[in-house]
Amino acid sequence: MCRTVPLLWRWRCAADCSSSVARVDTTLAREAATETERLVAWLRLPAIGLLILARELPHPNPEKNGFYVALALFSVWSIGALVWVTLRPASGRFALSATALDVTFFTALAVLSGGAFSNARDAYFLVPVAVAFRFRPAVTAIAAAATVVAYVIQAVVHPASRAADADRLIATFAGYLIWVGAACVALSALLARRTEAAAQLADARSRLLADALSAEQRERKSLAEGLHDHAVQNLLSALHELEEATEEQAHPALGRAEHALVETVQQLRDAIFELHPYVLDEAGLDAAVRSVATRAAERAGVELRLDVEPGAAGRNDQLLFSAVRELLTNVVRHARAKMVSVTLRPVGDDVLLVVEDDGSGLDPKRLGERLADGHIGLASQRVRIESAGGRMSVVSRPGLGTRAEVRLPRV
Repeated sequence: MCRTVPLLWRWRCAADCSSSVARVDTTLAREAATETERLVAWLRLPAIGLLILARELPHPNPEKNGFYVALALFSVWSIGALVWVTLRPASGRFALSATALDVTFFTALAVLSGGAFSNARDAYFLVPVAVAFRFRPAVTAIAAAATVVAYVIQAVVHPASRAADADRLIATFAGYLIWVGAACVALSALLARRTEAAAQLADARSRLLADALSAEQRERKSLAEGLHDHAVQNLLSALHELEEATEEQAHPALGRAEHALVETVQQLRDAIFELHPYVLDEAGLDAAVRSVATRAAERAGVELRLDVEPGAAGRNDQLLFSAVRELLTNVVRHARAKMVSVTLRPVGDDVLLVVEDDGSGLDPKRLGERLADGHIGLASQRVRIESAGGRMSVVSRPGLGTRAEVRLPRV
């Protein structure tokens, strides 16, 4: 397991882990990073009002007009950053640039409102706090140190530094910044350890999922082979004997028995396909989805709309096939639908599966009742999909059908 760091920087070490776990960690880390940047962006907005109030307090200030220009630019930056991270994912480069801009703006505002005596200097405390839960401890320490240096430099070069007690004020406030910065580094280290523990649990869950899927597939394949090599062959032999007996002496009972054997053989072949679809191994995901969808539509007597695009196959083929099989089984057994559509297509590095029907739908309140009655097919599929770094959503309303979407990493 690679060393894990808080939120935004976890993706840097994910490449060193196993491929499947790394991709799951990368997806989660990027989502967490975007969520964190949105939180920081919201935190900047109250600072605008506080900076205005701080400006009105008495302090030595040789600059009369520049402060509000800098504050206006900071306001534009704060609102722009909020819009940016709301509309698109955040990146590590954006977070670093945002931190540098925050330090720059706070320094400019302090210079333009009294230097060492500026009440705007309190805004510096936002920097180490915001960095602590966005970056690893080393970066947090660098950002905290840069904040202290920026404050000290602007305070020393400002004309107000020649006022009485200015040196003591600069040293005291720099000490507070160092103290808060050290606390933030400790917080960042704590978050890193907790993130690593959570990543280890996710890694263990992914390994358990892989082992469970592998064991299940081995058992299903073994059972399918046993049925095909023994039960089906025995029935075919019996059917052959029965056909010969019917040729020698026709009898209605023999005809009925022959028909029953033919139906039983077909049922067993369907069961063998459900247990282990050899077409998935031999012909790939596209052919397997087409086959299981066609069979399900025939059993349910519904219209099938199939849209399977090439290039959807990937490392989660077995999981995708299991999902489409479970979703179509629910349509056959419960939906009372007239039409079912199955869509499978690549979307970037992911693959999207959509199964939709126009059936009776399901009241969300009944989902708990079905789970209590032992219907855990969809619930178990959701756990497997999420453990593999994917997502599954089911939207259903009584009388309006059901739409299920599954999205899984393809590469």
